[in-house]
Amino acid sequence: MFAHIALLLSLAAPGQDPAPSPEAGLLPDWELKPRVVKLSEGLDRVRPLLERLQPERWTAAGAPKQYEQQYRDCLETLSHAQNAAARLAERPNRLTLAVETLVRLETFIDLTASLTQAIRKYQNPAVADLVESELAAASDREWLRRHVLELSAVRERERETAEQEAQQCRERILRQTPRK
Repeated sequence: MFAHIALLLSLAAPGQDPAPSPEAGLLPDWELKPRVVKLSEGLDRVRPLLERLQPERWTAAGAPKQYEQQYRDCLETLSHAQNAAARLAERPNRLTLAVETLVRLETFIDLTASLTQAIRKYQNPAVADLVESELAAASDREWLRRHVLELSAVRERERETAEQEAQQCRERILRQTPRK
């Protein structure tokens, strides 16, 4: 009966935002996957921009040698973020994958922000602006943050429910066990 009422209410309000509240549960994988794929594709667009950078020329022009290592770290971190996003696209409701993707994305964004300062100073300010704008368009990290928080809240409620049910089972078993 309750399921029928919920279905009727959802059909009665077609113009409303389908984003669930934490109490409503999670969206199904097939609805989340396009968001994750979009994130992954955005990261794929950033890679060619970074690969065209020339940190060796920066150091030849007087930049600290550490920028070359930071550039390599940035590319490696991008690879990790792309890998995590690809795995998350396959299982978007997996908390560990969502957290890993968020952490790797945040790390990549921080490294890139630092690297764009070097690009601006030692290569070309327009290229730095292009990298920053493409990265901003590519990384839907606010959505990913909300998704991680929502997943965490749902998984926590599931754990609490399981603990309560287990405690109820233990109490029933103790009540049923004959005492000698």
